[in-house]
Amino acid sequence: MINFFENEVENEAQIRLHIKRVIEALLFASNEPVPFNKIREITDTTQTLPPKTLRSIIQTLQDEYVAQQRAFRLEEIAQGFVLRTREEFSPFIELLGRNKRTEKLSQAAAEVLAIIAYKQPITRPQIDAIRGVDSSGIICNLLDRLLIQPVGKLEVAGRPMLYGITKDFLQYYGLRDIKELPALENCLD
Repeated sequence: MINFFENEVENEAQIRLHIKRVIEALLFASNEPVPFNKIREITDTTQTLPPKTLRSIIQTLQDEYVAQQRAFRLEEIAQGFVLRTREEFSPFIELLGRNKRTEKLSQAAAEVLAIIAYKQPITRPQIDAIRGVDSSGIICNLLDRLLIQPVGKLEVAGRPMLYGITKDFLQYYGLRDIKELPALENCLD
């Protein structure tokens, strides 16, 4: 009886190790956050595990990277999981020339983006009223960069477009979700 139990435990440990490696490979191969449901869909092709067990395996990976003092960490951002280099290694990454954020947002674009993030859904005329200047060119730029998106139309005369932020916005700023934005009163200090 003990032999059967030992085989069962050993088999479960092997399954967890295999799934952990699959998750690690997915995260390594992706430069964007991989949603939990996508990880589950892929790992289910090997072994179907309860979501709680799968989350436990992901947490184990996170803990191992911290304990091993790896140069990277596993983070949950933009409603997905991604491997990210720890901040103290950013100067070396910049030397490599792989820093993809070379094109920074202008002050005006950052201002419009902040207004949208905190006031969404919001129309261009509402943004213009807050800023006191026309924002149509900036909104086009933010749409092109996929940081904002149309989220509907306001039910008033003329039906102006409503804008909100995207998952790319969350990823750009390293946020898990909109709730991680700093409180507005903290931004005014």
